[in-house]
Amino acid sequence: MPVPMGSKGQADFTQPIDLLMDCHRRIENFLGVLKRVVDEYGDRELDQQARDALTSSLTYFRQAAPRHTEDEEQSLFPRMREADDAQVRDVMVVVDRLESDHRKMEAAHARVDEIGLRWLADGRLNSDTHTEVGALLTEMAAGYAQHIRLEDEEVFVLASKVLDAEALAAVGEEMKQRRVENPGRPGSRCAERRTRELTK
Repeated sequence: MPVPMGSKGQADFTQPIDLLMDCHRRIENFLGVLKRVVDEYGDRELDQQARDALTSSLTYFRQAAPRHTEDEEQSLFPRMREADDAQVRDVMVVVDRLESDHRKMEAAHARVDEIGLRWLADGRLNSDTHTEVGALLTEMAAGYAQHIRLEDEEVFVLASKVLDAEALAAVGEEMKQRRVENPGRPGSRCAERRTRELTK
């Protein structure tokens, strides 16, 4: 069960909106990996391939996904709120809902992480826990689909129109700084790649 770790055409911090959308693709990917592991290994012993896939996905949602939330809530959304634009004022209602979604997803991810770590330690899931984590992931996939569509098709499109080059550059720089401070799990391929990119 290989886990794709990125693409050659990935945006960089000079393109913060595109980079946020790239993060959405990784969220979708790793959520799909978690679902496949649960579907395929819930009633049998984890093999090394499944362990690696489960570990990579749990690590992504524990370490990288919170930075994406911070990118939106601390860097992008506040600058959108400062824009003197009627469309922005209207879309802020949507943004408030998105921030509420973030809190719900954080709680769900905490439970999935707890189950996943126990699964890695024990090698198997009992039937009740398997049912619980499967239901959680199904609910999260539906929630993410709506959430990501709203951001990709409405919020990010509007941000690209109303934020000037200086504001977008500041968003990108703050995103970069978060990853300088916390590049990822030491020794991981993602951490090594991020360290090379950020120290150029």
